[in-house]
Amino acid sequence: MGQMGHTNSLVSFLRHYGPIPAGDNMYDELIQAEIERYEIDPPIRIPPAHFDDLLENFEGPVPRNVVLTGTAGDGKTYHCRNVWEHFGGAPDNWREGKKIVSLQLPVSQRVLTIVKDLSELTLEEKDVVLAGLARAVAGSDGNAVYLVAANDGQLLSSWRDWAEQQGCDARRIYGIVEDMLIEERTRDEALHLDLYNLSRLDASEHFDRLVEQVVEHPLWSRCEGCELLRSDGTTTCPIRINRERLRGSADGSTFRQRLRDLIRLSRANRMQLPIRDLLLLCVNILLGDGSPQRILLTCRTARSRAENRAYALTNPYANVLGGNLPERQRRQYQVFTTLEAFGIGRETDNKVDNLLIYGAHRGSELYQEVVASDIYYGKQAYERALDNYLEGERRDGREFVRTLARQRQRLFFSLPARHGLDPWRLTVYQASGMFLEFVDALASGRVLPEIAEQLVLGLNRTFCGMMIDDGTVLYLTSSGGDGRGRISSLLNHKLPTRTHRRDPYLRFVLAPDFRGPSLEVVDPIGGGDEVLGSLILQLTHFEYLVRVAGGSLPASFSRQCYEDFLDFKLRMIKRLNAAVMAEQAAGSVAVLHALTVDGKGRLQSEPIRIGVGR
Repeated sequence: MGQMGHTNSLVSFLRHYGPIPAGDNMYDELIQAEIERYEIDPPIRIPPAHFDDLLENFEGPVPRNVVLTGTAGDGKTYHCRNVWEHFGGAPDNWREGKKIVSLQLPVSQRVLTIVKDLSELTLEEKDVVLAGLARAVAGSDGNAVYLVAANDGQLLSSWRDWAEQQGCDARRIYGIVEDMLIEERTRDEALHLDLYNLSRLDASEHFDRLVEQVVEHPLWSRCEGCELLRSDGTTTCPIRINRERLRGSADGSTFRQRLRDLIRLSRANRMQLPIRDLLLLCVNILLGDGSPQRILLTCRTARSRAENRAYALTNPYANVLGGNLPERQRRQYQVFTTLEAFGIGRETDNKVDNLLIYGAHRGSELYQEVVASDIYYGKQAYERALDNYLEGERRDGREFVRTLARQRQRLFFSLPARHGLDPWRLTVYQASGMFLEFVDALASGRVLPEIAEQLVLGLNRTFCGMMIDDGTVLYLTSSGGDGRGRISSLLNHKLPTRTHRRDPYLRFVLAPDFRGPSLEVVDPIGGGDEVLGSLILQLTHFEYLVRVAGGSLPASFSRQCYEDFLDFKLRMIKRLNAAVMAEQAAGSVAVLHALTVDGKGRLQSEPIRIGVGR
């Protein structure tokens, strides 16, 4: 950097991906303008997930209509613009701000109408579009084909309101579209329509590609000549330091892996992060600045932070959680509220806290490796507050608590697995590591018996309300009423957890399009496996069962999980009862078992015979 101050236009460009105000409908257009302004080559982009499907469809002799749904930032406009340009639409015409554009497809000669965002249309414009779309999907208009972008709720509400004013045929078409969206079906043979829900894509699959494009972008070479960049490649620039952490140097590989895991786990808890949010997260990690006057670093403010060694303001591990933003502003962004739900930094572990508080004074080698060695965000960032705390200074205890929470966050994202300290103990979902291990095993066709037994044990204790110590068989019990009693000691059905030739059994499988485990009750009758019922285990369900199996009840989310499991139990009892009654002869005797548990957690049962009437 010369005396005038060196700047890198890539940094200025990346700021537009960060948490700055921007209208959702203008986001794609804004970014395209900034790419040209800052001469960003190559542009940062992820290939549209369904682009090839769209091209194959619209290049065919009889193209189908397409509706793209999903939440803001999932890439709906991005898909539409790429289709427009592929078929010869002029980029300048796209940027004119028109809500609806049209062109003629080369093979079918049909007119393709592209609706950039259904929510941006007036009521009259929606009526016109939906009328044309309804005719096209019903096959009554052979000259028109549509590509429409809309979020889920807007699509259903607009189409429902329009259909209710039309005849029965319009309401029938709406009902099919609603079923497709709810049942996550791309196609229904009754309609000439493909429906792609972009929110169903696995964000973790895109995350690494986004990070690579950002941290390995060739325009980082524009930093050459900056006085903060030394000849040996080291730097005191917080932007470059954070880039090294994220790209894989130092603890960066662990950092990236933990971020990928959090994204996977969020999806397993039904919290999908769109691509826009992943870009925002990546940029905030690099450029986040905790000064009250700023949100994101510029090259100028980065120099100031380096000169004053104010790295506490540029902490990338706090930036992951939006720590550089005021709380009210942070809550406007889904990515930060989603990651904040893990409680990273708020949750504690005695081993980690003992390391952070007493490790230096005890001469711990581990402390030197994972705390003192980080000269920017480790020991130097909190040693003064720690020394004051250990010397009895309590006047600014809140500052010590804040700095300790920051260190927990840093260790969560940087602690190598080899030290035997479980980073997931620093989160609300302490069984997350076990969840990921179980899911990965299911994906490869294996079931880890030790984890499966813990889950079944948690189910048994939930179903029966007793401290059963058996995780090899699932007991479906009731209390003589509807089965919702806290103590349910009447055994209705017993399901082994291994494949059975004749009787129903319980198994774990990977839920389709979910990346999580699913409980299935299977009846092998007739030589085939009929699934009588299933329950997808979200991360919260998994955590609940593991904790219950360990002897504790997580009150923070116990009620909803408890109700979900009871509903599953009652559905299975009803299905199995129906199967048994169909096979049981009239006048025979049914046998129930009253269950008790001895002092060692072993189940004891006493038979109760009940006559079955004619």
